[in-house]
Amino acid sequence: MVKAFDRLLKFLLTFLVGLLTVSVFLQVLIRFVFKYPLPWTEEVSRIAFVYSIFVGATIAVREKAHLNVDFLLVALPAGVARAVKFLGATLMAVFLSVMTWQGIEFVRVTGVQVTPVMQVPFRYLYLIIPSSGGLMLLYLILATIDDFREGAER
Repeated sequence: MVKAFDRLLKFLLTFLVGLLTVSVFLQVLIRFVFKYPLPWTEEVSRIAFVYSIFVGATIAVREKAHLNVDFLLVALPAGVARAVKFLGATLMAVFLSVMTWQGIEFVRVTGVQVTPVMQVPFRYLYLIIPSSGGLMLLYLILATIDDFREGAER
């Protein structure tokens, strides 16, 4: 189940980056070649860019691919290093919990606003904040459990 969801996230990221590329290309082509702006391309590219950032961050949490400075962890004794990693995961979990909760509130508050050109309600656009926050929190918890299982086996 998790692997299928991982594949879905990667497909979504690929689609979003492709959509971003095509919309920016169309915007430049139509504006400079035909001297006519397409107003919707700016909104589509902005939305695709923001969504790709949040989906990419979720994938990075799943794959433990975020930047990490581990020179201190290597120098510390194994028990202390595990405690520091747990502290970092706890702080990140607190941040992601706040992000998810505030994202839900943000979606609730911005329910009546719409985008200027496409008239899409902002609540659909802002749903990526609590969704990705919740998924990152879930993936962080799973990764932390895996780390402690590996540490216990050593």
